[in-house]
Amino acid sequence: MYKTFIIATISLVFLCSCGGDDKPQTPPTHRGVYHWKTTYNPTAWEKLWMKNHNVDRLYIKLFDVEVGNKASETDWKMVPAATTVFKQKLPKDMEVIPVIYITVDAIRALDADAWSWGDKERYAKLIVKRIDDMMAEHYEGTIREVQLDCDWTQQTEHAYFMLARQMRGLLHKQGITLSGTLRFHQLREVQFPSTNDWGETDSIPFDRSLLMCYNTGRLQDHNTKNSILDFDDVKPYLKQYHSDNLPRTDVAYPVYTWGVDFDDEGNFVRLVNSQQIIEEKCHNLRVETGEPREIRKTQRALPILDSTHTTILYHLDSLNLSRYSYEDIEEFYSR
Repeated sequence: MYKTFIIATISLVFLCSCGGDDKPQTPPTHRGVYHWKTTYNPTAWEKLWMKNHNVDRLYIKLFDVEVGNKASETDWKMVPAATTVFKQKLPKDMEVIPVIYITVDAIRALDADAWSWGDKERYAKLIVKRIDDMMAEHYEGTIREVQLDCDWTQQTEHAYFMLARQMRGLLHKQGITLSGTLRFHQLREVQFPSTNDWGETDSIPFDRSLLMCYNTGRLQDHNTKNSILDFDDVKPYLKQYHSDNLPRTDVAYPVYTWGVDFDDEGNFVRLVNSQQIIEEKCHNLRVETGEPREIRKTQRALPILDSTHTTILYHLDSLNLSRYSYEDIEEFYSR
């Protein structure tokens, strides 16, 4: 089993109160932005936005990995889906980090063979090859990092980490590091990592982690104020965040808007994007956004990150980004 990776201790210094007291932060070395659309065709406005804010890293989702169709002859447990279509070449003057989103159902499909490396090695090779092929076609720069995104749970952690370790080994042979997203609810699993039957600990199998500071509330609960980011939802997680089991950490904040539609009885109906809020008729709509004040509160309460960290905004979309002032964006990037 591939078990070695570099772990760096993060200094965790939190506010003693919930107030707005500021504290010094280490400015990020890099400024990043996610591209999470299925078509890569940035507008002139979006390109200028990246230039004006000195964004030097583009995190682009290449494809999803979903559970396969078990009724098919090939019986694939995992298959690619929602592959990004490229209308433009990726920018040569920016570092581009390919991101792969893996669904929990796909990980569960591997879980039946949880203690075997066979399936994990097979699918790790397929995922890495697909990344290599797509980036070779659309990017002329050098790939230095690949990122995995998965909303893993305690039940799916072991199979996911085994797959990630296989990918990390393959990527390291190419001189590429592997990073992985970390949601607030996963902090407890990092603090108290599980141990298998052989006494081995499921430590995070990434060279870097990415703390996602969004999607923190209960989206389908009619009483939720803002499921995108509400600092009141974040505080309980930070109180239990006392772990040295993390690799070096980057951080991402939300700069998007959506609407949560409910029926007259308060039951969740659907999630609508910014354009649908304008164009479509909804029932009882709760419009949510990454509020600058909630982002600032979260930034002040986070641990002081190391001097090499990247601050990333989610995501590259002019309709959403135009809601924020130049000063707001600069402040997000300054910590």
